Amino acid sequence: MKLYDIISRMEREMEELRKAIGLSMMRRRPACDIIDEDDKIILFVDLPGFSKNDIDVEIGENYVKIRAEEKKEEKRRYLVKERMRSFYRYIELPASIKENEAKAKFRNGVLEIILPKKEGKKGKK
Repeated sequence: MKLYDIISRMEREMEELRKAIGLSMMRRRPACDIIDEDDKIILFVDLPGFSKNDIDVEIGENYVKIRAEEKKEEKRRYLVKERMRSFYRYIELPASIKENEAKAKFRNGVLEIILPKKEGKKGKK
């Protein structure tokens, strides 16, 4: 048996193990950028294949929850199925934000969330 065959077999068996114990989605998280600016925090989350109506965003003072689930069910016989059909991510924020002033845009498969920061208490000099 060749080394390549052994590695391929190991990868297939690891994928089967992940599926069996529900870890396959942990490995497949969409890319996320979090930018901390002076007055706001900006999140960019790649969600290709989802529509705007598939995405649910919950914003709290110190967190953001993003959930996406493709609504349509395709009845196809897949040979390989690797694209995500559902996604959940909890992001703890480094600062308190004004959740009522948050804005979100979804364009070209990228979710952009702009979160204005609350005024922090300044130290006394």
